[in-house]
This record gives sequence, structure tokens and C-alpha cells, in this order.
Amino acid sequence: MKKFEIKIYVKTSLCGTGIRNGSYAAIVECQTSKGPVTREITGKEESTTYYRSVLLGIVKALEILNTPCSVTIYTDCTYIKNIAERGSPESWRRSEWKKPSGEEVKNRELWQQFLEQMDKHIIAFHFSRHNDYVKRLKELLKEKER
Repeated sequence: MKKFEIKIYVKTSLCGTGIRNGSYAAIVECQTSKGPVTREITGKEESTTYYRSVLLGIVKALEILNTPCSVTIYTDCTYIKNIAERGSPESWRRSEWKKPSGEEVKNRELWQQFLEQMDKHIIAFHFSRHNDYVKRLKELLKEKER
């Protein structure tokens, strides 16, 4: 069975620290013989953080994939990228969602959903501030904020 190669581009309306209302947008791209096919998703959450918003966008984008895929996630959030690449979510799951310090893992439910997707797909991250879809992602965020 052929694995599809998928690219997911994620952007959020939030930057910096603090809890605020925010939106996320993601473009899911699949390369076909006729060129790229894209699907856009957006969402909004009240009283959220930048990291939660990025993770939520990633999870929602992964959830639309119906078959096992090879996925590259393009994000400008090095924190989420680094945590995923280090395997921290798997370590947290084994330690009953506690950090080595004993502190509870923040956004546990989203990390659990991310791990469910990791069990289905091969996922890699790529740091990207600028990509082919950055302009469209910003437009989607503005539309969602209205």
C-alpha cells in the first residue's frame, strides 16, 4: 500500500505569552499527479495560549487524514517541534502525564490526541516562518477573527 506524502502548514493568531482568545489555521497539502491538492481548516478557542493553539491546529489537521501517511508539519513554533522530536509526549504517557519534576503536563488531552495520530502516521517537523501558504494562512486567520 502506498503511503501518501502530506504537508501541513500551521499558523496561529497568537504570539508570545499570556492567555487570550485565539485562532489557528492549517493548510493540508497532498501532492498528486495533477499537482497539489489542498484543504484548509480553521478554528477558534477562547482563553488559550500560543502553544496550545499551535498544537490544536496540528491535531485538527492530522485528524482529517483517513489513511496512514508520511506527514511533514511546517511550523514556526520551535517549542512544539522540539517537544515532539525529543519524544517527550511518549515519555509523559509512560510516566502517567507527569514531567520529571512531578508537575502535570499542560495540554495533556491535545498531546494524547497527537500521540494517537503518531501511531497512525509517520510525522516529521520542519521549522518554517515563510512558506508558499503563509499569506493564505494569515488571510484565513483574519477571516476567523471576524
